[in-house]
Amino acid sequence: MKNVTTNLLISALASIVQASAATLTAGHVDAIGIGYEGGEIDPHSHAEAGAIVDGLPLDSGTEYAPGELTILVTTNVLRDANSVWQPVGIGAGVSYWYLPQDAIEADTLGAPFTGIGAEELVPGDWVTPITLTLTSFTSPVGANFSLWQVDSFDTPTFFMSTADGVSSADHYDITAGDHAHFGWGFTAPGEYDLTFGFSGEHAIDGVKTATASYRFSVIPEPSAALMGVFGMLLLARRRR
Repeated sequence: MKNVTTNLLISALASIVQASAATLTAGHVDAIGIGYEGGEIDPHSHAEAGAIVDGLPLDSGTEYAPGELTILVTTNVLRDANSVWQPVGIGAGVSYWYLPQDAIEADTLGAPFTGIGAEELVPGDWVTPITLTLTSFTSPVGANFSLWQVDSFDTPTFFMSTADGVSSADHYDITAGDHAHFGWGFTAPGEYDLTFGFSGEHAIDGVKTATASYRFSVIPEPSAALMGVFGMLLLARRRR
């Protein structure tokens, strides 16, 4: 069984290398960055200096078009028994994969510290916050995605959950100039493509909208040896 599991993990890692233009495994990243270019909302991803992309740390902050950067998720946890965690989309005591809201936790786990950033927007230019709405998603069969923030008592506020379907209720409002981090939950290994709509009212240009899709790849937590293989595969791809 161990050899079968190892082979499956290696296959999963290899498929990630083949399928994505770039893969982020650790470090600070705005999975969803929001800019304004040419009179239009400009969704993208922005990885900070030091983030590990394709097995190597970035020398400086790097911007990626939507879909050009896959974010790897390898950490799992058991769902808390408290009913406030039901929007994760699994039963109490069942494991799911997540990206942590806290920078120290992310660093300890070696996981991406993943946020949503609108720092590129000038606050005075926007009459309203930018509303980010989940409009559709693809995932492994029966799997769910959720997005939340916890307070100082570890009580979550969920902004998005596919456990009850996808609707206009799955949204987060971010003020121009702001930046926020979240817990990101995924209930099964596999590829998740999340499509978001963006809308906001510009003080001069009026109401602006955009759509963009982002990819997260969830795998069972690999051993150090397998992550070494992953790093070598990514490095080999970069050198092509």
